[in-house]
Formats: sequence, C-alpha cells, structure tokens
Amino acid sequence: MDNFEKVEKLREKANVTFEEAKAALEEAGGDLLDAMIILEKQGKAEAHKESYSTKDAGGELLVVDQPEKSEKKRGNAFTDKVKALWHKSCENNFVVEKDSEAIVNIPIWVFILILLFTWHVTLAVMIVALFLGCRYSFRGRDEMKLANDVCDKASEAVDKVKEEYEKL
Repeated sequence: MDNFEKVEKLREKANVTFEEAKAALEEAGGDLLDAMIILEKQGKAEAHKESYSTKDAGGELLVVDQPEKSEKKRGNAFTDKVKALWHKSCENNFVVEKDSEAIVNIPIWVFILILLFTWHVTLAVMIVALFLGCRYSFRGRDEMKLANDVCDKASEAVDKVKEEYEKL
C-alpha cells in the first residue's frame, strides 16, 4: 500500500483532513494503527463506529452500521456538567450577615430561584440591606473568591456613598 492509499484510508477511518492524516502517518513512521492511536490521543479521530456484516441470499455482502455513540457521550457530558453545577449549588450557600451574625444562610440554588422569579424586588431589597449594614458572601465547599470579591466591592462602594452622605 503506497503512502497516498494509507493517508486516504486513515482519513476515512478517523474522519480527519488529509493534512492531519499525513502528519499522523509521518509521526507513526508509516504505521496505520499507530497513526490512528496518535489521532485518538489528539482528540481528532471520531469515535469508533461498530458495524456487522452478513451475506444476503445472493451472496452479496451487507453492512449494517450501529449508531455512533458520540451523541450519547455529548449528552452525558452535558448531564455531567448539569449534575456538577447542581451539587455545587447544594454544597455552597449564599449568606447575608449583619454585625458579623448570619441572618440568612440558604443554598445557592434557592437564591437563584428567588432571583429568577422576583429579581426586581430582590435586587432592591439587597441594595437597601447594604445601606443598613448587611454584607453578602458565598460559603461552602468551594472557594468562590471571585463572587465574594464582587460582594466585597459592592459593600465598599456602599460604604463610600454613606461616608459622602455623612459629610454633607
């Protein structure tokens, strides 16, 4: 089998471009199996497609392809991400404190639902609560430094506004 035939065969089997197939073959020293493994490791080769063959009554070969499992894998990846987000929202809490005492401590998923359905009221109450000395934070298993930094900056901004108002 000449080089072009190997590249063509690899391109068809791995569903990659000629350039990718040629580069993988060169890296593998011309070995098709090693080239396929290289492409799989690079994430360029498509998932293996299983097929079964039988002969019909006329002796002709029939090939029956099984559906690819890549769609299922994509679906699993999505559900895995949703599950991970759900667990994070259950393991971490939104906390409202006043005078270093927690007055509200709810799971993040509850806080998100409250925001979704009553965002206009909730945001207004949160802003007023900042002026009354409340502070917000996120606590739990995960370090949510970015979210807590945003909460701290909001508190600092309100403190500056209160100082300016007191000077008047």
